[in-house]
Amino acid sequence: MKMTVNEKVQLIRFYARFVIAVVAMAIFSYIVHMMLVASDEMTSSSKDLLNILIGAFIPILAGIAKFYFESGGDLHQEPEDKLLPPPKTTNGEEDESSVID
Repeated sequence: MKMTVNEKVQLIRFYARFVIAVVAMAIFSYIVHMMLVASDEMTSSSKDLLNILIGAFIPILAGIAKFYFESGGDLHQEPEDKLLPPPKTTNGEEDESSVID
């Protein structure tokens, strides 16, 4: 079975996003591990830095979870049902001042 270009792009995007997700999870796990299981007492500045890093990773992990657990396909687009008609003048023609070139 021969894959179309769109299917190839979807497959490459999936694997790229999967690798990015695994790397992000590994980095987050390492940061949490360093904070919780450090054998020596960490300095205050190191603890602050690790807390900032954990806070920065929360939106990244939320984005990863949203991508993998939200319904819908990779290139899925909702049809636009509520399109506004172009503005009309009194004689029924489009208003030239509202047209964007």
